[in-house]
Amino acid sequence: MIKKISKILLVGVFAMIISSCSDQLDIPSEVSLSADTDLATEDVDVLLTGLYQKMRHPNGYGYFSIINSEIMGDNYKPVKFQWFQVKNFYEHTVPASDILLGYFYSGYYAGIFRANAILKVSTANEAQKAAARYNRALSYLRLFDLYERVPLVDETYDRTPIAPSSKEDVLNFIVEDLKYAKANSISFNGLSLLESQKTPTKEAASALLARVYRIQGNIAEAGIEAEELINSGKFSLAVNPLERDSEVIFMFKGNKAEEAGWWGWIMSPDASDWNCFAAADDLTELVKGDDTRRILFDFEGKEDNGGYVYSKKYKSERNSDLLVSRIAEMYLISAEAGNSARLDELQAARKSSLTLNEERRLEMSFEWTRWQDLKLEGKASYVLPYPTKAVDSNPLLK
Repeated sequence: MIKKISKILLVGVFAMIISSCSDQLDIPSEVSLSADTDLATEDVDVLLTGLYQKMRHPNGYGYFSIINSEIMGDNYKPVKFQWFQVKNFYEHTVPASDILLGYFYSGYYAGIFRANAILKVSTANEAQKAAARYNRALSYLRLFDLYERVPLVDETYDRTPIAPSSKEDVLNFIVEDLKYAKANSISFNGLSLLESQKTPTKEAASALLARVYRIQGNIAEAGIEAEELINSGKFSLAVNPLERDSEVIFMFKGNKAEEAGWWGWIMSPDASDWNCFAAADDLTELVKGDDTRRILFDFEGKEDNGGYVYSKKYKSERNSDLLVSRIAEMYLISAEAGNSARLDELQAARKSSLTLNEERRLEMSFEWTRWQDLKLEGKASYVLPYPTKAVDSNPLLK
């Protein structure tokens, strides 16, 4: 049966390559699993593995899908634009015909359709459905970052034309998926740290739920989720921010076989002849005195690197881990919700004395949250256009 499922996945990949504009969402075609199909638990796990791979590498330019919201923000200092398309994202001048724009849109929907296929399997257990819904929520959050209003499709979608939902409805949909994931996922097991960190757990759902509540403006509920995670005792602030095992709640683990995690390489001098980004000057200026986060930036190599300071948060190889949630974010959210002691604790660990907004910018830099922070602070309002191909395929997408 596993061989059969692997064949289904391979056919799905092939179908994505040859897909046409006939699909109403302009989503790559995939082989659907019948809701009546009986699959063994391990077979559904194979499908989940395929979903995780799609989350790490949404498309052929998946690394730009991952970092694009950061490119549109203010944490990067461009070193070189090999592609004018990347420069357009940085300058907020993306045309609807942009090829990367289309990849971003269809790539995340491909992940959503994989999640929906799993949810239609009658023999999938609650934990497996919870993992699928966590990843669906994360996919929609990525789409929200880029487009805000997007069509909401669940496992009942019949591939007919569908209008984009309001921003509020998109966020509410994400919240409901995460509530389900929190209620039905397995719990984080500190005795099996690496396995728990790369598995959507109750704690992973809670952390993402806190982030989404904050985006909604529901800071009180965000603070409750954050405090629950802090008080769980399963996570702690690391003395050395580069050795962050104790902090990670959830990540997609990099592996050399895929080489899909290019973001660390793109943020290193190794990519200086390609599309390359260093850290912004006003970001690195936040690192003062004995701040322990100094180790996350290559200040020592600034002169040799042409005056650029590069981030060291990720490995410079092309198989970087993809951070999704850390406990440090929960300290910041709790502080924003009114628990000032959590800011004091974070600052004591980091040896810093910045404002809350400054701490958040520095602590969460290059973890794909800055663009939403700028919007919440009223410093950004740009929204990407829907891709031309998607609009042509779906007359309701406007």
